[in-house]
Amino acid sequence: MKTKFLLFLTAFILVGCSYKPVSKITSDIMGERVYVNVLISKEEPKNSVWIKDSVLEGIVTRLGKRISDDKNAPTSITVSIKTLSYQPLLFDEYGYVTSYKAILALNFDTRLKSGKTLSVTTSGEHDFTVSQKIRDTRFADGVISESDRYNAVKQASQEAFDEYIATLAVKGLKRGD
Repeated sequence: MKTKFLLFLTAFILVGCSYKPVSKITSDIMGERVYVNVLISKEEPKNSVWIKDSVLEGIVTRLGKRISDDKNAPTSITVSIKTLSYQPLLFDEYGYVTSYKAILALNFDTRLKSGKTLSVTTSGEHDFTVSQKIRDTRFADGVISESDRYNAVKQASQEAFDEYIATLAVKGLKRGD
């Protein structure tokens, strides 16, 4: 019984030693300071600002990095919107859209502290219902309000950012950076 316990404990320790948290991997390849530039889209200027807020929040809260305003920071990330679309999901009995899916694709061009560059395209989605304005008792207006768009873009960009970090961590482990 004692030898089985020791074998189990040894196996547990050996397996546990290979685990490395994403925050540690990103710290190894990114450094402590990060410069972030979000390119403002001519078609979606407000959404670009919302995406920048979401990416900056993710870098600070999820990765524990400091945002740098210096382009000479060890790591720089340039984010651009590839596509943003709203797909209708549900309709009411009168044919008005009551629910949408926001689909966002972002491109992250990254210069790591080692000098290597990396381009990653990620996507995020968010399902949401639209605010209904009743014009009369039979018709509803399924217009996407500003707050609906903001929440949808914020959630989709957070999902895209999470995918970016996961991709960055995997590539960092593979390369041994």
